[in-house]
Amino acid sequence: MNTPFPPPPAAPEKKRKLWPWFLGGCLLLILLIVVGIGAIAWFGLKAMGTQARDSIAALPAVQENFGTLADASIDTAALAQGMMAFTLTGERGEGRLAIKLNPQTGAFESATLTLPSGEVRELDGAALERLKALQEGDVLKAMAPATPAAPPSQP
Repeated sequence: MNTPFPPPPAAPEKKRKLWPWFLGGCLLLILLIVVGIGAIAWFGLKAMGTQARDSIAALPAVQENFGTLADASIDTAALAQGMMAFTLTGERGEGRLAIKLNPQTGAFESATLTLPSGEVRELDGAALERLKALQEGDVLKAMAPATPAAPPSQP
């Protein structure tokens, strides 16, 4: 069959610009880095919170007055007042652990425990030492049982 008109010539291929792809790739890379850093920070803070909760739950005064501790969330507003405070939620109610910090060194100076009944108790030296161990990162020392060590036996 003869056609009166020849087919139209093929359209020339348009060259795609590379800069939109390059820019999109860079933005995607930046987004992945930000999400990765956020995930690391989130899981790190969550692990640190779990350690803090377990260490606080090991304090005899907390066990006695709160029972099994379900949550120990940090009160960030207290940091501005030179304190570290935790809102404690246990099977016997809700209270607060407030730790006064030394403004120069950041070391723990004293700690008070607000019980579910509203009574406020000053924590003793042994409990404060366990909290100091938590601050120094010695989680095993902070979670150690509160029983005194047995005196060495003499032959």
